[in-house]
Amino acid sequence: MDPNEFPHLNDAQLESIRKVAGIFGMNALQSLAAATPAEQVERVNAFDAYERGLIAHVRGNLQSAAVEPKPPTRSF
Repeated sequence: MDPNEFPHLNDAQLESIRKVAGIFGMNALQSLAAATPAEQVERVNAFDAYERGLIAHVRGNLQSAAVEPKPPTRSF
């Protein structure tokens, strides 16, 4: 990915584009590159919001799993 294709995006937004390319492949960037700068920012922000929500969901599940009591083990 050439950062010069997206000169209006900041470093964090460029990192998000790298993540998108890693997940969906470089072909996913073609439609992003064809979008207007405002649309690009909107799409990157939507991806970031989705990623944050997914991380929060996973963390919540991990924390609740750690808090749940484990069933007693039987000794024979």
